[in-house]
Amino acid sequence: MDILLEATVERVVVYPDRARVTAVADCDLEPGNHRLLVDELPLVLEPESVRVAGQGTARVRIQSVDVARRYYEQTPVAQARDLEQQIEQTQDEMQVLADEMARWQEHGKYLDGLRAATVEFAKGLSRGRTTVTDQANLLDFLRDQDVQMRTAVRDLKKQERDLKRRLQKLQNELNQMRSARPRERHQAVVEIEVLAAGTFRPEVTYVVHQAGWQPLYDARLRQTETGQTVELSYMAQITQQTGQDWTAVQLSVSTARPALNQQLPELYPWYLDVYMPPPVPQPRMQRAAAPMAVAAMAAADTFAVPEAEMQMKEAEIVTAAASSEGTAVTFHVPNPADIPSDGSPHKTTLQQLQLDPKLDYLCVPKHTDAVYRRATITNSGSGPLLAGSASLFVGDEFIGRTNLEYTPTGGELELLLGVEERITVERELSKREVDKKMLRDVRRTRFGYEIELENLLGTAVTVELHDHIPVARNEQIKVRLESARPTPTEQSDLNHLEWHLPLVAGAKQNIVYEFVVEHPPTLRITGLSE
Repeated sequence: MDILLEATVERVVVYPDRARVTAVADCDLEPGNHRLLVDELPLVLEPESVRVAGQGTARVRIQSVDVARRYYEQTPVAQARDLEQQIEQTQDEMQVLADEMARWQEHGKYLDGLRAATVEFAKGLSRGRTTVTDQANLLDFLRDQDVQMRTAVRDLKKQERDLKRRLQKLQNELNQMRSARPRERHQAVVEIEVLAAGTFRPEVTYVVHQAGWQPLYDARLRQTETGQTVELSYMAQITQQTGQDWTAVQLSVSTARPALNQQLPELYPWYLDVYMPPPVPQPRMQRAAAPMAVAAMAAADTFAVPEAEMQMKEAEIVTAAASSEGTAVTFHVPNPADIPSDGSPHKTTLQQLQLDPKLDYLCVPKHTDAVYRRATITNSGSGPLLAGSASLFVGDEFIGRTNLEYTPTGGELELLLGVEERITVERELSKREVDKKMLRDVRRTRFGYEIELENLLGTAVTVELHDHIPVARNEQIKVRLESARPTPTEQSDLNHLEWHLPLVAGAKQNIVYEFVVEHPPTLRITGLSE
């Protein structure tokens, strides 16, 4: 016996690139062999992922589960069927207008015939068969009928335009819905043996594509009574176009990535060969590269904590409960969620973290006089932070966006939280001298730079300052750092210089360094001008 079931989606676990759906149904069973037919399963499901379980008062043995395609005369979705009915009704209304328009067109031909006959009426007037009054009445009749006809035709055309617009809108909505909900579906066929009669609640679980989530973050630097803190809101933006609406479902969001568990990447041979120079291209005009623009984010000068008035309470944010499964974390949303299958984003908050930041400041005075505020925080949440977009705030001031990298639990995360206007930096060229003495036929040019930092904050800070000196790309060119006060904390192989400078409140710090460039006088070099 075949028993047709209409399953309702009850639970959904969303992964970054797919989702696991559990749909349930209820039925009464009598002893014997039956086939449970679960209709309207989405086309984007993986047939191999379909599993069936269940419980109830009936004693049931599940013998087999198969998945087949089923085709429908109508789109098997209530909203789509409703749209189809509205389209048919609109088309009927347009046909009524067309019939009315045809009737008025026939009436217009009749009036044209009467106008053509006015010459005969004029002959009758001359012969005394009609009177002037009759002729005037005829002309008045024709004029009134013409006005009535033209008014009716204008109204009909206006109604026709409105109906065409409505029809186009309905067609667009239906086409969009049909693209996600075509007139075919999967059907699960479950062979069961019922040993004892009773109720049974089957659960059908399957994996679908065209669904997933991506992380979004809000990072907000706040001043509290005990110091500064970073509020990190961890949100999930969920979208799905599976062709099946998720209504009032128990929603979970998982950081697991099932696609990475399918097979181990394969190593291919690593070949070495003799270098063959490419053919020399024909010379052509090149555009000059545009200078790089350095953008600075504006931050609030002060962090004001508003005083409480009349015991006003802030709204609480509902977060998800987290559970760990190996390296993956699943967040369980506490309230039922509605996520339609239209691709629109649905946001839910997973975690609200209060993190203690380590604050310092960064500057690159060669490019900008801005000093950036940097917060280094440790991920103390229950799960990793996936790579995603973050909105940055200082107090209530929005200062921009950034992208966060994947950060495991316990890992460190760095955020640039705007510009601190109360720390200033200036850099200027203080020396450029060419040595008059030629030693070993070498020209020596000495460059000197001076950088001044000033801390106008009321507290001590640490500033990390980045600069560099040239790097020679020809063996005939020699570059060396002659002096630097204070000595750089780090100097890389590419001559990047880095200072870590502690500044007490109101203090100034001068950094002075000189470097020498040596090369044969006949060698023309580029890159020294700033």
